[in-house]
Amino acid sequence: MCRCFAADLDWDAIAARFDVDEDDVNPVALPAPSYNLQPKRTIGIVAEGKDGKRHLTGAYWSLIPAWSTGKELTYPTYNARVESACVKPTFAESAKSMRAIIPASGYYEYHGRRPYYFHAPNDAPLFLAGLFSWWRAPQPQSPAPWLLTATILTCQAVDGPAAVHDRMPLLVPRDMAGTWLDRSIDGAVAGASLMTDMQNGGTELSRNLAFHEVAAFGPEDDGRTLIRPLQQVQPPSLF
Repeated sequence: MCRCFAADLDWDAIAARFDVDEDDVNPVALPAPSYNLQPKRTIGIVAEGKDGKRHLTGAYWSLIPAWSTGKELTYPTYNARVESACVKPTFAESAKSMRAIIPASGYYEYHGRRPYYFHAPNDAPLFLAGLFSWWRAPQPQSPAPWLLTATILTCQAVDGPAAVHDRMPLLVPRDMAGTWLDRSIDGAVAGASLMTDMQNGGTELSRNLAFHEVAAFGPEDDGRTLIRPLQQVQPPSLF
């Protein structure tokens, strides 16, 4: 599972990495640097629009399917399991043609109540696989504005990450980013192979992540101190 991550990123570099034109970057909508992004807050996503162009913008982190009558669902939607995203009613339409990449500096997983921070060994950005959906509240008299919403896909944890938690975010391999974002690839038809390939490639990337325990923090805490390795207190010794 992934319910908190850090994003202190150079958005211009992210746009260049995914060939997003300057006119298709929405800097006003992108989140400020944060080391404590939580569900129902704004996160940055890269996605392909119906115009065939890639866009970099902000999204509400908790996917709301277009058919939902309200913004608050009775179950959490900030994560979706890659194994079932193509068949779950909440995520199926998005898995079909609305797939996204969510850039992050790193993410947190909990072992019980103890948080651990996962990141690339060289602190390069991580690219998490996600889904998106457009939603707006039903208001017959005056249509409400559309809200872009998103979820992060998770998969079975392996190796080091599995020692902390049984699930982990699905990472997007560099050579699969184009395929993942391509809306012309129908996930409902190619879903099994597309998701399986993504899971295999993303799992290999996760095996190489560095991680360390950090101090517990609250929902309003922020800053680089959150990712500082927890100082292990050594018991006193008489010898």
